[in-house]
Amino acid sequence: MLKATDIDLYFGGFKALDRVSVAAAPGTITGLIGPNGSGKSTLLNVIGGVFVPQAGTVTLDGAGLPLGRPDEIAKRGIGRTFQVPKLAHRLTVFQNMLAGERDHCGENIADLFLRPGKVAAQERHARDRAVSILTRLGMRHKANDLAGSLSGGQQKLLTMGMLLMSDPAALLLDEPAAGVNPVLIEQQVEFLKSLRDEGRIVILIEHNMDMIANVCDRVYVLDAGHVIAEGTPAEIRANETVIRSYLGQPANSQESA
Repeated sequence: MLKATDIDLYFGGFKALDRVSVAAAPGTITGLIGPNGSGKSTLLNVIGGVFVPQAGTVTLDGAGLPLGRPDEIAKRGIGRTFQVPKLAHRLTVFQNMLAGERDHCGENIADLFLRPGKVAAQERHARDRAVSILTRLGMRHKANDLAGSLSGGQQKLLTMGMLLMSDPAALLLDEPAAGVNPVLIEQQVEFLKSLRDEGRIVILIEHNMDMIANVCDRVYVLDAGHVIAEGTPAEIRANETVIRSYLGQPANSQESA
């Protein structure tokens, strides 16, 4: 279980998060929705170790995470994507995938000279794993293309594949469907469902409400740094507070929300 509990975060005199608590269980997809500026990405930055909150805790399976240490949090099994994909554009898709592997023994000079067989075996395993993941993503045919030549949607798929190379227990995904064509969104949906079936934790920020309704088991709604509602997608879509503050409709229009 991944939990953020009573998170407070200030930027100067501005309170970006006010006693925000969310929980995400293995084998589930948890959605974060809300207006722009509501604190969704900020919360992922706290969980991922980018921001240090003034109060609150983040735990994975009951163990506290080292807030402010994204490198250590990644080692604990939490991976993160961003709204704008962070890729090596002049490397191929396959090379980017290999860069996503964590703790490769070939990065140690001593292992290169003293354990060449171990290094070679790990490289073969990484290559096989990269091919397998690209196949799952429907991108194996793009393996030798430069990452910078991919469409925006394909780049977002690639970042998810790179995360999976490190075999994370939890994935934090920031607007994977933004600006993506419907065909690639369908690929994303199937990929997310497969991650859930593997027992992984997925926390998803998304404005595409159809995608949220299709994949999420539970949804948290943020507004101005507060959690204003939580529940199943159906419960959220029928919540009058959410309808007024986020969906932008009067309560008596909720059936069309």
